[in-house]
Parts: sequence; structure tokens; C-alpha cells
Amino acid sequence: MSKRAVLLIVLLLAWTAAARAAKYAGEFLEIGVGARGVGMGGAMTAHTDDPMSFYWNPAGMGYLTGPCVSGMYADLWDGLANYSVAGLALPVSGAVFSVNYVRLGVPNIEEHPDYALASNRVVNGDTLSVQEYLLATGARPRGVFGANETALFFTFAKLNRLTLDFGWSYFTLPIDLPIGANLKIISQSMKEATGSGIGADFGAQIRVRLSDLIWEKWKASFAWGFNWQDATRTAVDWGQNNSDAIPPNFRQGFAFTQRLPGRNSRLIVSYDGEKRWDYTRHVGAEYRFEDVLALRGGYWGGEWTAGAGVAVWRATVDYAYLSRELGATHRLSVSLKLR
Repeated sequence: MSKRAVLLIVLLLAWTAAARAAKYAGEFLEIGVGARGVGMGGAMTAHTDDPMSFYWNPAGMGYLTGPCVSGMYADLWDGLANYSVAGLALPVSGAVFSVNYVRLGVPNIEEHPDYALASNRVVNGDTLSVQEYLLATGARPRGVFGANETALFFTFAKLNRLTLDFGWSYFTLPIDLPIGANLKIISQSMKEATGSGIGADFGAQIRVRLSDLIWEKWKASFAWGFNWQDATRTAVDWGQNNSDAIPPNFRQGFAFTQRLPGRNSRLIVSYDGEKRWDYTRHVGAEYRFEDVLALRGGYWGGEWTAGAGVAVWRATVDYAYLSRELGATHRLSVSLKLR
């Protein structure tokens, strides 16, 4: 059996499970969004601050200072599926609003009859065994169809800057405290079966400069963040009293950012942990040179990741490589500041 056939069987089993209220409802949203985050192994909750933050932690969108558009595209599992993202973010009155569209599509799925039924194995008036039927017909499909899973994210985020006063004999501590929330509309379809649902995510970050907390000459910062995904236990309704429930996922992590000699050069080391079904660890690192070139590496639940990025004028282009059992994938994402 070819690798493509194996991959197709795996995807079909996943879709069949979804149509029958499976354990792994809405799993397409676990794939990851944005080449930067994927290149860092998905360890983004504490320090994300770019247009793809709506996925990793909506609070990170609060750091955007101007309108921007962004997008990502990837061929998954040796081209068997395609995965794309497109979004727009707009700062308004001290807050940031954004809308993002995520889609996973599996085209050209072959449709075959149910070979267990005798009526499907009648050729020239004779009822054949499954093996005889496949030999006689060459296992030709009846036709092809496509399957799609989509999510529309509406995000609100706000950056709050506070100062903690520890008393006249101690010190004050400036803190960044961005908060954010997603409202997401999920839609799934496979041939005649369709399902939809509405869910919500909530996130926050806390960032402090270590020069304010420990030593004034230490040009570093520490951040902690969380993203409570599907806090409302998102339900996907398939009709006829059949629905899936996407369980909540509390994702949290921390990040350490060290400024290096040179203008806007820094090193970020980060860690995330999450448990929606099984506990998954994410570890990432990014070296950014002059805020122009970035090199990344990471570890995503047992698989290694790598990536790079370049920023020119108002545009940022990022690439990521992720090794998986079903085949390595490559991600390319782009963001553009409109002013």
C-alpha cells in the first residue's frame, strides 16, 4: 500500500470519528498557526506579540501598534491536505481588534461503495466476494469529494501597563499586563455531513524587566502567560441530536528574553505546557539579529522544529520546518504593516 493511501486512510478515519462525536473534535486547530510559532516548537504563550498571536495567546495581539495583514500557507502530509490562514488586525482606541480565517482542506477523496454489502458486489448477475469484486473492477472509485474544516476568529486585546509600589523604602516595579479574548466560529463539512459551533478563548501575559526586579544592568525580561482555549467547552453540532464537545485546554508557559550587543538583537528561550488530551511539552529558542534576521529551533511533543525569518521594510516573511510521522511539513507565513 502506498504512503499516500496510508495517509488518506488515517485522515478518513479522523473524519469518520469526527462525524460520530469523537474524542478528538476540532483537532485541526492543534496544527499550529504562523511559521514563527511552529519554528519555535509552539512555545509561544508567554512572549507572542505578532499578528499570529490570536492562536497562541490572544493577549499578545495587544502589542500591535498599527494595522496589518497576515497569512500562512502549508501543504501537509506530502500534499494530501492544504492548510491556510488569512487575517487583518486593527488597533482602535487603545485596543486591538482582529479577524482571522483558518482552513484545513482535503481535496480529491475517493468514494468507494461499502464492499460489505452484497448488492454492491453484483457483476453480470453474479455476487462476488470482496476480493473477486476488487479484481474485476480494479477498485475504481464512484467519484471524488472534498472535506473542509474552518474557523473564524474574532479577537479583542488590550495592553495594560501598571506600576507596583512596594513602599517608600523598597522600589516600584513596572509590569506589562496584556489581556485578550477570542470568539471563534467553527465549521466542518465532509460530503453531505456538516457541523458548526461557537467557542471562546481567554488569555493574558505578565512581563517584567529584570533590571527593575533584580539588577539594573541586566538587560533581560521575564514573561509568563496562559491561554484558556475553548473555555466554554465548544460544541460542534452535526444535526439530528449529534454533536461533538471540544474539551477546554489550559495552556501556560514562560519566556526569558536576553538583549544582546547590537541594535535590537536578542535571544528568546521559551517553554509551554498543555493538556487537552495528553500532556504536551513545547520548547523553543529564537535568535534575532538587528531585528532583521531571525533563526529558530524547537521541540514539539517529541518532534523537532526549525525555522528562520527576515524583516524588510514593513514586511516580515517566516519559514518553518516540522518533522512528523505522517511526513515533514513546511510552513511559510507573511505579515505586512499597512502603516
